[in-house]
Amino acid sequence: MINPLDDLNISRNQKSLDELEKLAGFSPRKGGSNKFTDMAEKLVKQVEKSAERSVEPDADKYWDIHKKFVKLYETSGRSFALFIGDLLDIILGGPVQTRLVNEMIEEKINRMRKAREAAAEPSTQKHKVQARRSSKYDVVIGGEKRIFSRHFLKRKGFLAALFLDSDEYPSFKKLIRQIEIVCRESLTEPVPATEEKRLEALRKIIEELRYEISQAEVVQAWALLEADSFKHLEWVFNETRSLNLVRPNFYEDLDKAYRDGKKLLKLLIEDAQTSFPPDPEKQDAYEDYLSNILEIYTHHHFVLKYFNQTRPSISLKDFEITKEELHEKIQDLREENDELRRRINSINVEKDQALAEARALRNQNEELKAKLARLDPVEVQKQLQAAEAKVRAARKELQETIDEEKELLADMRKLDEENQEMTRKLQQLHAIPDEDAYSVEGLLAGKRVAIFGGVGRDHYLPILKEAGVTNENYEWYEGYHTISQARTAEIVGRCDLVVVVTSYAGHLLLYQVRPCIEDHQHFFKIHNSGAGSLRKEILKTFKK
Repeated sequence: MINPLDDLNISRNQKSLDELEKLAGFSPRKGGSNKFTDMAEKLVKQVEKSAERSVEPDADKYWDIHKKFVKLYETSGRSFALFIGDLLDIILGGPVQTRLVNEMIEEKINRMRKAREAAAEPSTQKHKVQARRSSKYDVVIGGEKRIFSRHFLKRKGFLAALFLDSDEYPSFKKLIRQIEIVCRESLTEPVPATEEKRLEALRKIIEELRYEISQAEVVQAWALLEADSFKHLEWVFNETRSLNLVRPNFYEDLDKAYRDGKKLLKLLIEDAQTSFPPDPEKQDAYEDYLSNILEIYTHHHFVLKYFNQTRPSISLKDFEITKEELHEKIQDLREENDELRRRINSINVEKDQALAEARALRNQNEELKAKLARLDPVEVQKQLQAAEAKVRAARKELQETIDEEKELLADMRKLDEENQEMTRKLQQLHAIPDEDAYSVEGLLAGKRVAIFGGVGRDHYLPILKEAGVTNENYEWYEGYHTISQARTAEIVGRCDLVVVVTSYAGHLLLYQVRPCIEDHQHFFKIHNSGAGSLRKEILKTFKK
């Protein structure tokens, strides 16, 4: 069934005899005579002229090909016309297509103009009169003369119309001859000889076209179809009917068509703002503009829909992050691979060493087995008895050594007691210094101590701990930072001993501490920061 919405003005090959005569090149005339009969008589009478006339050998072949395409168009309708438009647009791409299409458009316009002139000529008029062009072509829309779009969608539709319309059979032959030229110039590999191989190559090309379409592959597919007289045309059409959206120069061609539609839309808006509703002579241009805009934006919509459905949606940032992560993973895997290789090499070395040791142990085992076989049981018994005798002698010697050690320990204890007794006598005679004279052990037990100045808290802590001061009862304050008198009195008031290191505490701090000392408290003024000075003061004050 033919799609009723088909916008291609293509005949359906339902032609009368006059139409066939017109297609064959005969001009229609009145009288009802049979033009084919007249031509046959002329050919019989003028054999010499007919021999000189050039007859095209491929006419029947082209006509058979044309019938196959038109028959498939009759069954599939507009979708097949779009398929043919895409096919021709890709094969005849570049300057060749532009020149060829422009020539055919000019020829089509000239034929339409001649048809209008013939229609405007009166039947009684002997001379041809130039027909006045219809005013619908001279209208101005939005300040510009009417525009006839020639973007790639129009170009594809025009090529499909020329290819599938029987009235345009000469144009069909021009197109297919041009395709043959492109095939001869572009094909780098010969067409397979058998139909099975050609079909296999065709399937391979269609699988590649699903991902990316290139002109070389489409030309090769055409050559394979042509080799089988387009036997598999319908199968190729059914397999590739959704590929018309992905084509070479896709972005460039779609952008040009998009800008063309945008310009038409602006001109319509400007014209509508000037005068609306439009004049009757502008209605045809309005319909043409709106039809072009609808075609462009509908195509654009389905292109974006197709791309969004078939292309993964990922931002450039996510792509870069994923790329960096993959690079890091690849680097980690490479490092891990290198580490595994090193471990494998190490394991191989250890394996070789283990094998060598195993061989050595096997040899040693064989040697020991041989020696054991050679040993006499009587000699072995003698050796065992000698070894037992040596063990008994060693045990006896060990026991003697232990007894001797005990005697030496008893003598050492006696000597130690004598040494201690002699030391006490020497101390009583004051022949050796008294180490306990400088001990401050327990002199400050239970007392709270505060030290102002000095090199640090831990510097005086060992002496104070020796004297019995706990961590809770010991406070240290830096002498370089001045504190208030009230704060000084508070600190001094809860202490039993207050020490000021004058070399690290200023005179102001010294004068603040001195008035706060009570009778029950002790106050040390030490100039140097050494711990020995503090020891002397503690011994001097608290030693009884």
